[in-house]
Amino acid sequence: MKEARICIIATIITAIIICSCAYTMPAKAEAARPEFYPKLTVVFETEKVSDYWIISCVDKSQNIWTFYDDEGTWEKGDIANLLMWATGENEEDDEIIEVYWEGYTENINLFFQINGWR
Repeated sequence: MKEARICIIATIITAIIICSCAYTMPAKAEAARPEFYPKLTVVFETEKVSDYWIISCVDKSQNIWTFYDDEGTWEKGDIANLLMWATGENEEDDEIIEVYWEGYTENINLFFQINGWR
């Protein structure tokens, strides 16, 4: 019986500590950008430079992002999902960590209109 009381008291104290920690943590006034996030883009230009390609793509906000490709597999109209790393407060300073092929569109302008990008 004595052991049961000790377990119950310890459980109650633990629950109180957990609840008090939850209420004392400050709430953020602004939601910060996540450290890593995806960005859907469409390739609009590929340029061969010596033995690699520079791939240029555009996102919903008309920002242009570029990355290198050593295989030459990207084409104009490819839909690229970029895994971005937030390096600071400005999105323009963020870096592309990984690139994933998501599909292809023959009409880039129609793709933009359907998705409400323009």
